[in-house]
Amino acid sequence: MNPTLGTILLCILGFGLITGIILLIYSFLEASNLKIDIQDIYPSTRTSEKKEDSSSKASAPGSIVTIGFFSDSHGRFCHFKPNRVYSEFIKHNCDLVLFGGDCCLHHHVTPTDLPMLRETAKALKEKNIDLYAIYGNHDSKMEDHFYEDMGVILLRDNWREININGTKFALCGLYDSGRENRVWPKIPKDFSDYEGFRLLLVHNPDFIYSLPDYTGRTDLPFDYQLSGHLHGGQVHLPFTLEYKLLRYDKIALEENILGGPFTFRGLTGLISKGVGCGALPIRFRARPEIHILKFHI
Repeated sequence: MNPTLGTILLCILGFGLITGIILLIYSFLEASNLKIDIQDIYPSTRTSEKKEDSSSKASAPGSIVTIGFFSDSHGRFCHFKPNRVYSEFIKHNCDLVLFGGDCCLHHHVTPTDLPMLRETAKALKEKNIDLYAIYGNHDSKMEDHFYEDMGVILLRDNWREININGTKFALCGLYDSGRENRVWPKIPKDFSDYEGFRLLLVHNPDFIYSLPDYTGRTDLPFDYQLSGHLHGGQVHLPFTLEYKLLRYDKIALEENILGGPFTFRGLTGLISKGVGCGALPIRFRARPEIHILKFHI
């Protein structure tokens, strides 16, 4: 007996429903599967152009600084307790840890947003490790003193010289004004003029489009960039449809750069897929991650 059209449709609907449930469960589990990304990074610097002067701020070539990096925790949409994150930074003997913005979710500050940074800063401080952070586009309701109260060092369009056991370099963090009426910040000139290694922390990698194209040039404004924001697509669809339909981030749409190390317009850096989730607490083909970065400077 041939199946009726109604039976065929019911089978198709049932198969689609089961497939959808399986994908949803998988996406929830993937958001709970933290990746520990460990890399050795050899950024191109202007070492050969530095003055061989004992009073120079630059460190001797060959120094290694281990930096922990994470981003986009997004409060209640993060599947990990703070100890799951900071324990890895302590385990891998990080010299300092950086947070790339978006500790909040949907431009609100709730009790679930702050524990990740507060508890991480506390645990790291016990090991004499500083935690630096910048604003992300979801952090518009945060106030500067919130970071100080949590024991976090906030970088807001300013920079510091960092000294790790005699190895010196410059760390700059830029503010994110949010998606609406976005104003890209300027890189401080004295940071760009720094004689040693210069590390830039900026939440949205599209910041690069506010700069000239440095392809083939040697007068770079920094040596390496760390960013977040993109979540690797979070729900990464074929042909980067998630960006074409929902996100509109330029570097993802035009260059298919969604995460990991990149070189673009003469500049190099790394984009983290983040530890939390935005919009929905799921991920697909975009595992959450934190980074252990060994800079050979």
